[in-house]
Amino acid sequence: MIRELEENRRVANSALDSTHRAARSFWRLMLGTSLVGLVCHFSFVVLFYINGVTALALVNVGSVTLYATAAFLLSRGLASWIAFFFVIFEVLAHAVLASYWVGWETGFYFYAILAIPVLIVADFQRLPSKILSVIGATVLVIGLDILVRSRAPVHALPNDVVDGLHYFNLSAALSILIFMVSNYFWLVKRAESELHLLATTDSLTHLLNRRSMVDAWRFEKYRQESTGASLSLILCDIDHFKQINDTHGHDVGDRVLQAVSETLASNLRETDHLARWGGEEFIIMLVGAPLDTAVGVAEELRAAVAARVIETDTARGEIRLSVTMTLGVSGMPADLSEPLEAVVARADAALYEGKRAGRNCVCRNDTREPKPMPRRAFA
Repeated sequence: MIRELEENRRVANSALDSTHRAARSFWRLMLGTSLVGLVCHFSFVVLFYINGVTALALVNVGSVTLYATAAFLLSRGLASWIAFFFVIFEVLAHAVLASYWVGWETGFYFYAILAIPVLIVADFQRLPSKILSVIGATVLVIGLDILVRSRAPVHALPNDVVDGLHYFNLSAALSILIFMVSNYFWLVKRAESELHLLATTDSLTHLLNRRSMVDAWRFEKYRQESTGASLSLILCDIDHFKQINDTHGHDVGDRVLQAVSETLASNLRETDHLARWGGEEFIIMLVGAPLDTAVGVAEELRAAVAARVIETDTARGEIRLSVTMTLGVSGMPADLSEPLEAVVARADAALYEGKRAGRNCVCRNDTREPKPMPRRAFA
């Protein structure tokens, strides 16, 4: 039950971190959009003033003011939703006014279309308001197309200016869209990677977890069928671990688990598999190692753990301590007739015998069908 609670808390914390990263990424995107809009609309002020479109030049002065205000708010983390409203309002209003004043062919409606995916990915809106916002923006774009596309502009610009505005606006809108999609694609891939890591590793020791070891066993068993390689299991248990937690606290206990996992990992081959099996138990799968070889490896691991001095800082000062492990070893029969549970049960039976024999030792189990052993009541 405790392990399940810890795992649920770990998943919840990771999901919360992912949500916060997504929010920060969205507001960075809005800040970048505001700065780009500020520069672009300052250019539009000059362009429209030079071409005698004074009304739109003044409109773009207002746009520059809105974007500058939004950029200031976003950079300070102040009233982000107001900054978002300023940006969306400016984009839609400017698209309507510019399309009506200087013509559909200038391409200012591209920005109104771009506002729709921005409204969809906005992270602070509730679903009903998001749906209404998207529907409203969609209706606005369609209505703008119906009313403006086929009519003459109020102020006709030279053809070369119209063409320049069209391709500039198209390029700007596509660039923002590419940046936005790329940003969210990266967020999705990162979330997938983190979820995979959560599902396959132990958060404290960064070793494989039980589920991953089962998957590794299935893979190696399948490979054994074609290569004939031996498979052996070593089940390891830290001696008197409960006493360590009771005496020094769980933080020291966690440091012991990390130190033991580091020692085990550093003394194994890359082809072997090491996992935290649960609590203070670790399990090792040796690929291509018959039982006699596995017993020798287990003895080396036992000696390496016993020789390591673990140092950790606590509120009461620095603590130096050593721990020992008891290890049970079993092998996969050559005919592949046993499931993982049976091989683990034999290693567990050997481990139990090692505990009874005084701990800090290696025991092997050659029996194919061990008698059921009661779960150990001691660490």
